[in-house]
Parts: sequence; C-alpha cells; structure tokens
Amino acid sequence: MLAVREQRQGIVGIRDFIEGDFLRQQITEIVESLYDIGTVTAVYEIYGGYTNRSFSIDVLKKGSAQAYFMRQYKPGVAAGDIRFEHGLIRHAIQKGFTMAADIVPSARGETFVRPVNSGSMFAIFEYLNGEDKYTWDDPDLSAAEFQSAGRVLAAFHNAAHDFNPGGLQRMEPPILALWPQLAAKLAGLGRQKQTGKLQAYYAAHLPSLLDMVAHNRFDPAEADGLPVIPIHCDYHPGNLKWKEEQVVGIFDFGWSKMDLRLFDVALAIIYFCSRWDQDNDGALRGDKCKLFMDAYQQHLQGSDGLEALTVAEHKLLPKMLAIANIYLIHWELSHYLETADADDYEYLAFLKHNIRLMRWLETHRDTVVKTLAGAFP
Repeated sequence: MLAVREQRQGIVGIRDFIEGDFLRQQITEIVESLYDIGTVTAVYEIYGGYTNRSFSIDVLKKGSAQAYFMRQYKPGVAAGDIRFEHGLIRHAIQKGFTMAADIVPSARGETFVRPVNSGSMFAIFEYLNGEDKYTWDDPDLSAAEFQSAGRVLAAFHNAAHDFNPGGLQRMEPPILALWPQLAAKLAGLGRQKQTGKLQAYYAAHLPSLLDMVAHNRFDPAEADGLPVIPIHCDYHPGNLKWKEEQVVGIFDFGWSKMDLRLFDVALAIIYFCSRWDQDNDGALRGDKCKLFMDAYQQHLQGSDGLEALTVAEHKLLPKMLAIANIYLIHWELSHYLETADADDYEYLAFLKHNIRLMRWLETHRDTVVKTLAGAFP
C-alpha cells in the first residue's frame, strides 16, 4: 500500500509537455478556432485525476503571455451536468468567493465546447495559482492546513447556498434518493466477473458491507429541515491549491450537485481525517476532525447567510459518516471496473482502507459524537 501512495504522491500536479502529437494539435485547434484568447505556444498534461483529463495551455495574444487550464470531460458526461457545474462556479464567484477559477467563455459565449468529430466536451478556466501538495489518499496536513480547509469549505457553502439551478441538475441523485438503491448496486458490482485480488477481496467483504448498509437505514424524515445546498461532493486535499499552510484555490467541481450540506461535510471528514498508516489504517483522527469542524463552524457563526451545522445535523453525523464512506466504496469499485487499465493493487489499497474505516466507524460511534461535540452549538 505504501508503495502505491508514494508513486501517486510523486505525480500529483506534474505537468508533462506535449509536443508534436495529435493531442497537442487537437487542443491547439480547439483553442485557436473556438476561443479568442490567443495563439497556443505550449500544452502540458496535468496528472493526478481519475475521471477527466486536464491540461495547462500557454497562449500569446498581442504580445502578452497567459496560462489557462483546460478540462477534457470524460466521454458520456451529460451537458446538463457541466452546465450545473459552471453555473454554480459563476454564482459562487459573483457572491464573493475568490478561490474558484472562473470559466473562460468561447468566442460564441459558451462555457464549454464540443468540437466537430470529437466525442468529448472541453472547457477552459482561468489558471489557479498555488501548490499541488496532496492527493486524496494519505493526506498528512498540518494543524493550520486542517483549519484552513475547514474555513474554505464553509466559505464555499455560504457563497453557494442560495444558488438556483433552475431546471439543471446532476444525473446522480442526492444521497437521500441514492442510498436506498446502493445495496442492489453494491451486490451487482460483486457479481461482475473479474480476475485479480481486488474482486476477490470485495466478494469476501460484500456480506458485511451489505449488513452495514442495512444497519444504517436513512429515513427521509431524519433529514427534515436540514439544509439542502449545492455541494462540492469531492472536497479533499488533492482538489485544493495551497500557499504555505493556507488554501488559496479549490477546483474540480465535476461532482457538484444539490444535496444535504451534511453529506458534503461527512465526505470531507472521511477524506481529510481518516488515517492511512499501516498500524492504524481506517481510523479517524479525532484531533484533526475537531480542528476541521471547529474552523468550519466558526466561519459560519461569524458570517451572514448559511447557518453553522445544527444540533440536528450533529446527531445525524455519525450515520452520515458511515453512509459517505460506503458511497466512496461504491465509487472505487465502479471506477475500477469501468477503467480498462486500472491498477489492481492501487484500487485494492483504496478499498481495504475504506472497508477498515467502515468497521471503525461502526465500533466508535460514541467516540465520534464526543470528539465533535464541542464544535456544535
């Protein structure tokens, strides 16, 4: 497991210069024919993501050099998903949120383009400055970084909470609608015949996983009155830009949707605060949870708009942590099975981590409640 994490930590944010191949020609043609931002002078592929492809492009316009970020969306993504994402980003920026990259419109004023004879959609964003310090797995943040990340999530939620998507919505349903379907989805993944250690490990642990789904029934009445807002749904250290110990940018809103605010917070805690070291893999770091949540709460208590997490959300948080973790297990196996060249060893490390975390959360609910109690009114 450690070897995989060291390899992935080594590639995060790395830019690979693309020269003279079809991909560079394609990107150059897209930029120069569909946008009015200048002549392409260099193209770099940015590694570290799992779903979409990312590029840095250097352009020259009237003697002025500028860098932009380009996203090539995965095949099959719905245009409505992209419109929701872009509308949310622009709303948050208009509300004063300064850490998201704005979308650069095409020459026709569109926020994304689909070139002729291409099965992919592309969007160009302003380039976010800052350092890529972490991936989503094994983040070893300082105390100041945990606090900064908590504040920034609160700031995003506050800026985004009154976004009106109109008829736009993500294809993935909110967690209240998705959760009752998840047992069948997880069982279905277990029936897919694959070679390798991951599928065998998953099959061995599927009964206990389905038991945990059944044990964490989520009655819609439990969520009555809880804030439903646009959530990031992928808020982890690898989707943040850093300067010293402060967050200076947030990106990758491709999973954003309207959902329970508490679900986004629970996902963030799973990502930021679970341990990855061999001796304690799958345990939550209580001290880091408290740093993150204290910062989140304090930011909203001193702001206008969205309220801080409530007592009702506090009571539901242990269950929501279990739900968020199982949601990630489903994503891991789904993505592994959908990806032709997925690394069996790498995804097995991810799956083992979340299975261990699933067990830890089940046996330490009182610990979670006591650890976070001080962060709630």
